[in-house]
Amino acid sequence: MLCSVRKALFAAVLVVPVILSSASVSSANTDAEWSRLISSEALDVAIEDGAGIQIIDIRAEKYVAKGTIPGAVSMPYKTWRGAKNRAGQPPSEEMLEALLGDAGISIDRPIVIFNHTGKTLQTGQAAYVYWLIKTAGSEEVAIMAGGFKAWAAADLNIAEEPSVLEPRVVDVAYRDDWWADPMDIFGVATGQRKGAILDARLDSQVKKSIKTGKAMKSMPLARYIPTSLLAPSLSPKRMSSPAKDKFRAELEARGINLNGDIVISVCQTGELSALSWFYASEIVGIENVQYYPDALQGWKADGGLLFGMHVPNQSIPSDARNVAQN
Repeated sequence: MLCSVRKALFAAVLVVPVILSSASVSSANTDAEWSRLISSEALDVAIEDGAGIQIIDIRAEKYVAKGTIPGAVSMPYKTWRGAKNRAGQPPSEEMLEALLGDAGISIDRPIVIFNHTGKTLQTGQAAYVYWLIKTAGSEEVAIMAGGFKAWAAADLNIAEEPSVLEPRVVDVAYRDDWWADPMDIFGVATGQRKGAILDARLDSQVKKSIKTGKAMKSMPLARYIPTSLLAPSLSPKRMSSPAKDKFRAELEARGINLNGDIVISVCQTGELSALSWFYASEIVGIENVQYYPDALQGWKADGGLLFGMHVPNQSIPSDARNVAQN
């Protein structure tokens, strides 16, 4: 069964400048690894082929009420998040077991996640759910590129209501391979561990900070990286080999060692850093990239100190350069 799923979804792996259709895939490599980012058309083919894929709709209820992908289960993004003062804190293993089990989702079967659009923040929300499910033990989980709008634009079948599955027993055992914790932050910040803490911010936030003279606050020794670089739009052109090579080169040009050092992705509330982790780890294939899900919100709630973040001149939008930031 899993082999047939791989065949169906390999058709849409976005590692070339265009989204492939199932008809354009060579049969020479049908055992390639699971596609982490797939097109709506390929998902439709997999559904038609009865590949047994579980589809999770993380849109708000008001959008789901207007239609969804056939077979999709509604699990709004807010149900995956923590308390208001630290929304990025992952649920306990027991809580996630209950969340998935009540929805009838198994982590032992392929899962595809989609949001409303493919815009940066919404893709970041999908990336957070992706990270959580993968960390819980799922080996085959993917994000549908472009969200539900891409599905509708392709004129594919739309169900009036989401599916309701039979509850099941789910066993979750979190892995820490991609999970940075406060001790990782402390180790990098104090020089006890080689690595870098990367903080993606919207260009608008940077411009406001420079204009007002009020420094952006982040973790100790965190480095500012433009959102357009670290948390990019997952457009087909960003999936090409030249684009991925350029991404590596941009990070290395900023003094970041990608050969063994830990790279920790952070942001204010968790979505941009989840997308940064997804692109760097799952698409570009940089090893040892970790995500700090608690984000600055959780760091501060735990009593962590925030410092003014240095913004290198070459990283500042051109119209905002040469303005002091203290």
